[in-house]
Amino acid sequence: MEVTEPDAAALFSALLASQDDLLLVVQRGEITHASAAADRLFGGAAAPGRDVAALFHETSRGKVSSALAHAAAATWELQACREDGRQEPVKFLVVPAAGGSRILLGRASARDEARRREEAAIALANELADITRELATKGAELEAARVRLEELGRQREEFMSIVSHDLKSSLQAIRLQGTLIEHVQSPLSAADCAKVAGLLLRNVDRMTSLISDILDAALVDAGELQIASRRFSLDEVVAEVVDTVAPIAAEAGVQIRRETAGVGIVSGDARRLYQVLLNLVENAIRHSPRGTEVLIELAARDGCARCAVEDAGAGIAPEARAAVFDRFRRQGAHAGRAGLGLYIAQRIVALHGGSIWVEAGARGGARFVFEIPSPDSAGVAGDAGAR
Repeated sequence: MEVTEPDAAALFSALLASQDDLLLVVQRGEITHASAAADRLFGGAAAPGRDVAALFHETSRGKVSSALAHAAAATWELQACREDGRQEPVKFLVVPAAGGSRILLGRASARDEARRREEAAIALANELADITRELATKGAELEAARVRLEELGRQREEFMSIVSHDLKSSLQAIRLQGTLIEHVQSPLSAADCAKVAGLLLRNVDRMTSLISDILDAALVDAGELQIASRRFSLDEVVAEVVDTVAPIAAEAGVQIRRETAGVGIVSGDARRLYQVLLNLVENAIRHSPRGTEVLIELAARDGCARCAVEDAGAGIAPEARAAVFDRFRRQGAHAGRAGLGLYIAQRIVALHGGSIWVEAGARGGARFVFEIPSPDSAGVAGDAGAR
């Protein structure tokens, strides 16, 4: 079999990279190449340019000189000086090469090979341990994601049930009033007409609000909910909300009390902030017993306009407060439409550069508070949120 130069070069490269074969190439007594196994056995002493005789014990140096001077290939047992200071007998095949160089080819001892394998096994074990830990972490993350998906699925089913029930109830009420009008035997009085019209309009408003919440929640999920920023009076928004909920509050036997102090013009989306405040006040009315009141406070604080709505209900436990802003979250037996109102409100306030939270009220109920920057504060975030 003829060995070509590329074959020889490939073999030489493989020997240099070997972890088992001790390869030294020597030119005029100096090392020019050393394999990985030789570097591990001798350490830095086998670096190119070093004296090859220095790798061996003084009792073997005469043999080293004879081996390098020998004209034919022969096997020599030499006492190698390991990097750790110990001595070890190693048999080298010394082969004359072109240009007077010599190739020393040996084999790592069984003890050295065992240590190398042990080190490789330890490294592999450590790598496997890292992979196991990573898999455990990923497994925990996947399990948490599965639990979240199951909870989301449960919430969606509950949401669809609630939406279907609310829409059906409103439609049935409208149908009932329409049937009464259709079969009335005598003209209705003005008071009766107003009563029927009020019932019809309230149910239409209820369905419209529910559908609007669903659409807004979809915009929030898609990151497409926007605000149209302008300067307006937040106090006027509060007054408009109070007028809107007056019939609801009267029917529930709840009083609305307003306390405003020093809040003038703010910058933001009046329609969206009306939506936030209306949701908070309607929730407060639902959770307040008959004969109590809902408090709406409006004040300027630290360059922000702060609005608070406090009910006289049972309140919300501290550990449950953060979750009230979750999608599809319904709080208690008096929950509102589909559990979307507070979820949307939180996003609207965030688009104004503000924040919203719930805390304990002075009367033991829940107190919802939101803040938005006023035009006089540095960098009105409401304008930025509208773009």
